Amino acid sequence: MTNPAEEIFENCFSPDDKLSDLPSSAGLVLFADSQDTPILLLAAANIRRIAKNKLAEKIDKTKRADLKSITAKIYYKIYPCKFRLALAHHKAVKKTFGQNYKDHIAFVWPAFIKIDFTEKIPFFSVTKKPVFNKGEKNLGPFPGQKAAANFLKTLEDVYRLCKKCDLVNNPTQAASCPYLQMDTCCGVCGGKVSPEDYRVITKDAFEAGAQPEKTIERLGADMQTAAKDLNFEQADEIKRKIEKLSALKKQTYRWTGDLKKIKIVHIDKSAKIKPQDSKKKKQTYAVFVMSFFEIIDSGDFVIDETDKIAEAIENALALNISQQGVGDSVEILEQFAIVSYFLYCTKPRGLWMDASRGFDREELLEFKI
Repeated sequence: MTNPAEEIFENCFSPDDKLSDLPSSAGLVLFADSQDTPILLLAAANIRRIAKNKLAEKIDKTKRADLKSITAKIYYKIYPCKFRLALAHHKAVKKTFGQNYKDHIAFVWPAFIKIDFTEKIPFFSVTKKPVFNKGEKNLGPFPGQKAAANFLKTLEDVYRLCKKCDLVNNPTQAASCPYLQMDTCCGVCGGKVSPEDYRVITKDAFEAGAQPEKTIERLGADMQTAAKDLNFEQADEIKRKIEKLSALKKQTYRWTGDLKKIKIVHIDKSAKIKPQDSKKKKQTYAVFVMSFFEIIDSGDFVIDETDKIAEAIENALALNISQQGVGDSVEILEQFAIVSYFLYCTKPRGLWMDASRGFDREELLEFKI
């Protein structure tokens, strides 16, 4: 029978040996019993320290067994790059614990805004599980549901969108809608706007959410035209829209866009190596290119290999990874939860670059860690 630990990890250590011989590098650590049954799997910033701390931990024996008394083996594998370690931890947990893997890993789920344009009257809503069926589109990611709800409220206010999902496709009850009565929506459910015209409005709202800068620029031109034509009331109305849409340019929404088109480049420190032509070790950097659907690990490069790094990024982007491929939707969502966690860290490590609208080699020249 295959031992998953031997497939995942490169090294095995006995707790009876000197723990000081363990590496102090970041990596995966698995505590197992004498039958190789997994006990605890961790992503550690320091393999040696986590092993010492866990085996020295005082446990309330009425709650769970003492880790030191049942640990017979410590498996480990070094992962100097923090992002690569997080991805490896996710895969290792699934392979080690099988169907029960969710008991051994915690996800910080991002939020999204979805809309299905195949509906007679499309309706925006906040979700944790985007779907890419025909006609359905998604905005995101957001660091949480509150951020997504605030973002959606701005779109609803600017485009006078329907806010009652239980009424939007139920015209017989539309008269009871408080937003219709207060004239704070366009009134499609009450017949004030045709479903066809409302579909155009919702598509405009989606594009504004996906590319607020572009929409604001277009509205600015419309405002100038209205003012030039002495239509000051219209110009003032456009100005109010621009002011509200400017809220979508906050740092909170810096990664938000059309989820199908999102492309991100990440570069961070990896291992130090000694090149054949050098007596000193050099720092290498891990390069990743990702979309919502896929993460491409392009490998490690010495930082002065700028051309090779740029070529690797351009080759990965050329694979058109923004398109949905065949794959496990749960796996895709879990992997992107890991990505979004790093995106919204207070101080994200390394370089995180939005490549949705193209990749600029010049940014690499300014890259410093």
